[in-house]
Amino acid sequence: MVGSAQAAECKAIVLSGGANLGAWEMGVMWGLVHYGDPKEFYWDVVSGISAGSINAAGMAGWYPHEVVEMTEFVSDLWHN
Repeated sequence: MVGSAQAAECKAIVLSGGANLGAWEMGVMWGLVHYGDPKEFYWDVVSGISAGSINAAGMAGWYPHEVVEMTEFVSDLWHN
């Protein structure tokens, strides 16, 4: 139960700033979930600063189990 007080752990993703590094950071996330097990990259809390806050805003509207779709969406935003 993600976000529940009964959850065994709480995972957070914290995204840094750095201009065009925001696109790189989302590319890394894309690679992790597409070439690894997406279930390993579920999160409960997302936070970011500068370019990372753009990624965090793009991630905020997605449920953790939609991580693959989220990375495709946010990666497309950076690409376009």
